[in-house]
Parts: sequence; structure tokens; C-alpha cells
Amino acid sequence: MAEAPEPTTKRKRRLPRWARWTLEGMVFIAALLAVQAWMGPDLPEGEIPGMNVTTLDGDSVTIGGTAQEPAVVVFWATWCGYCELEMPWLVDMVDDHRVITVAMQSGDAATVREYLAENDLEALPVVNDPTGRLAKNLGVGVTPTFLFFDENGHVAHSTTGLTSPWGIRLRLWWLGRG
Repeated sequence: MAEAPEPTTKRKRRLPRWARWTLEGMVFIAALLAVQAWMGPDLPEGEIPGMNVTTLDGDSVTIGGTAQEPAVVVFWATWCGYCELEMPWLVDMVDDHRVITVAMQSGDAATVREYLAENDLEALPVVNDPTGRLAKNLGVGVTPTFLFFDENGHVAHSTTGLTSPWGIRLRLWWLGRG
């Protein structure tokens, strides 16, 4: 009697470990961004008419409207934990980019100035919004919120929560390349 040949097992080709990890990481990041976008607050989109506001230093700045360069407007609060992490990054960007910050419901001007001095944040242009009226007019209800304006006064990007300094710089670069 002839023996039946042994079945040959075909080995599946597997991706190298680094490729699997890269692919899994990209899927995880995509899922995280999708959930964040789905659960995030409704932020303003499109054109925002220019609003002239005054910083704590008495300088007049315009939020929205036509500008010479892209800008980021950051809504933060003295009681916001994430904001404490992100504010020093913004100080590093003030010389290179148009950055405007809004202290939302953080007390009177003296309280905000004291907070800025204690945390070495005096270089930031800060608009005080003690009642949250400015934030409400722009549809902002959480801190931190980042609104990225193009030179035509359109909100081109927006995000809430923790972000990185490179994420901020990349968005501003993207808006300025056109």
C-alpha cells in the first residue's frame, strides 16, 4: 500500500513586527481622533467678523477678520489643568506666530495678572473674559480651546483639550503656506 503524501502546509506571510506595530498605532490614532471629533463640542466654523478687544497690557487686538498672517486664539482658564501644561508652549511661539489668548472666567484683571506672573507667562497677549461673554459669542464652552484663523478671518481648524506644540506649529504653518 502506498503512503499518502503528507499535506503541505502553506505558511502565511506575516508582516514584520515593526510594520504590525506601526499599522496598529495608526489605527489606534485614527480611532482616537474619530472619537474626539465625534464627542467634541461644536466649535465655530467659517468666517468670523473682526472683533476688537483689549489685552491686559492695554493693546488692541483683533480676533477674526482679515489679518496679515494666520493666528491662533487660545481660550484658557487659571483653574484648567491642561492649560497649565500648554501655556508655556505658547510663550515660546509668541515671537514667531500670531498668538492671542483669552482668560475665560478666571477672575478680574488683577487675578489673571497675578497668575501670569506666578507662572512666568507675562509674554503672552491676554484678553480677560471674566464673564465668559466673548467665549460664548464664539461658541466656546470648554478650556483649552484652540481656534486657528487663516489670513481671511476664517476658522480653518479648531480643537479642544491637550495638544502639542508641534500640533499648533503645524497648523499655523499649514495656514501660512498658501
